Amino acid sequence: MKSTTPLTILCTASMPDYKLNMHPNEGADLGLMMTRYSVDLGEGLRAEVHLRNECPKESVEIGPKFWERLGKPAKAIVSYDGSFLKIEKA
Repeated sequence: MKSTTPLTILCTASMPDYKLNMHPNEGADLGLMMTRYSVDLGEGLRAEVHLRNECPKESVEIGPKFWERLGKPAKAIVSYDGSFLKIEKA
């Protein structure tokens, strides 16, 4: 499973639930090269990951409900194994 370094979480009120934006550099750390991916979060949950140059480096942008589900951490490590995406407090 590939992982990022600890990323700053940007909680954006306008973000839909279970959508994540990250800079393409962080996507490359996970082996993601296309601009959009549908991933499994476990527990029957799915999310969309978007690689966007507009997203600041070393950060991940998520919506408030997803951020609350994670426990409102300031930083997180994102791991990906090709289908399953794991986000855990850093």
